[in-house]
Amino acid sequence: MKLVFTDLDGTLLDHDTYSFEPARAALEALRRAGVPVIFVTSKTRAETEFWRARTGNRDPFVAENGGAAII
Repeated sequence: MKLVFTDLDGTLLDHDTYSFEPARAALEALRRAGVPVIFVTSKTRAETEFWRARTGNRDPFVAENGGAAII
């Protein structure tokens, strides 16, 4: 099984604008290929769920600096 793990701030999301537009095509290609994209972030669960909704992500994620793993 293949997985992609990514941070949000300054990695998937632009550090200044929080845009994920440059990553949109890659996220869609991964989704079509059935490759889960796991967000790993210091953000709270609520903040991470906001970005999951914005990006169309339905995969498990790690939030709160590893304090929560949501499947």
